[in-house]
Amino acid sequence: MRRIGFVLSIAPLALLAQTGQEGPRAEWPCVPGRAVDPAYVETSESTGGQLFLFQKNDFAKAGPFLTASYTHPQTVLRGVGTLSGSRDFEFAVDSTVKSVILMASLQCNAGIALFRPSGSEIAPGGSAQDADLKTGRLLQIDDPEPGQWKVRLAGTGLYVLSVQVNSSIGIHNVRFLDRSTAEQPASPASRQQPLLQLPDLAEISVSGEVTNVSFQLIGPSGAPLARPESAELQDSGAYRLSFTALAERFRIVVTGLDASARPFQRTYPVLFRARPPQ
Repeated sequence: MRRIGFVLSIAPLALLAQTGQEGPRAEWPCVPGRAVDPAYVETSESTGGQLFLFQKNDFAKAGPFLTASYTHPQTVLRGVGTLSGSRDFEFAVDSTVKSVILMASLQCNAGIALFRPSGSEIAPGGSAQDADLKTGRLLQIDDPEPGQWKVRLAGTGLYVLSVQVNSSIGIHNVRFLDRSTAEQPASPASRQQPLLQLPDLAEISVSGEVTNVSFQLIGPSGAPLARPESAELQDSGAYRLSFTALAERFRIVVTGLDASARPFQRTYPVLFRARPPQ
């Protein structure tokens, strides 16, 4: 089960334990050096959860978003990395999307904005839910119009971004297969960890009425990596991907068309770590 992770009031203490200070720092987490223990990020990204750099008084505003993995279970966009300046992230909203939740955390936050396909920015009060926090923003848009939307992050330091939706289209049950048993009538042996720089197989279930389905590997920040060599639909309804992971960390994205011929995209939220050849 996916979960949302939080760095709350204990995070300054964790930071101060690392830096040798003896009291909370009001400017946390926008401080020089390592403001967040990488173990927090590693745990959340490797399990499909999301880390937030909440201040204590931010938590009261976040109630509707604590259940996002249940109310908006499908992930459209994921990214984690470091920022210096600003960066735009685009994502497709298809005709099956009933609601969108943007969740973004930024260590030194100078602004987080969401733009409609028309180019107009979602203004305060123009959404179902909007929590503008010191280190992030939590935003819910109901009945979003289909098209290409955009998120703009401005600031510096660690960012963690996700866009989740309530939709019938989703990507599920990613498992990596043992090639030696993949063609046997019985269920092939599977494993949790992919292979690095070796030919590999994955089986992925995609729900909803979709066509023109294709897959892409992306890096932690969302940058595109290699496309699978093939993606074949099996009798079980799952897609079998033949690919080679050239980068150690990656996610899997599926794109295509919905029943109304609108482009869709979904991202499996887990950031996989490929196993080096033995």
